[in-house]
Amino acid sequence: MLLGFTLGPAEIAVIVLIVVLIFGPSKLPQLGSSVGKMLRGFKKEMKSMNEEDAASDDDAALPRPKPGEIDVTPANEKKSASS
Repeated sequence: MLLGFTLGPAEIAVIVLIVVLIFGPSKLPQLGSSVGKMLRGFKKEMKSMNEEDAASDDDAALPRPKPGEIDVTPANEKKSASS
């Protein structure tokens, strides 16, 4: 509900009539096809975003190393120290 406005059957009929007058009956199938493709693309992107979120949640569940366990020595210094 947007600012107390509800969309009933009469309002939907007026909107459909305006769309038919603007685009004409010959363009309606093309318009419907375009809207359908747009909605499929939108749903596909939403699904991929949800899958990415789920994957990042799985990564977040992995145990994190404690600050004292992290080795921050550069690789070139490790080689010279072991020689």
